[in-house]
Amino acid sequence: MTDAQRALSGQVLGVHGNSLTLVRPSGYLWEAAVEQCWTASPAERESLTPRGAVRVISTSPSPARPTP
Repeated sequence: MTDAQRALSGQVLGVHGNSLTLVRPSGYLWEAAVEQCWTASPAERESLTPRGAVRVISTSPSPARPTP
């Protein structure tokens, strides 16, 4: 995911209501509001793993999270 407020991409570590906990490969953790985040682009995903882009299985919202 990419956090617009911080201009950082990270992997989702946890979901807490309307907040995501994201993590960078370095271990840096931060929280971001769901509405401030979007699916990372292929170039942004490449920054999260030394082996290349992580394949996105789905960009559909989770059934547990209603679409605004």
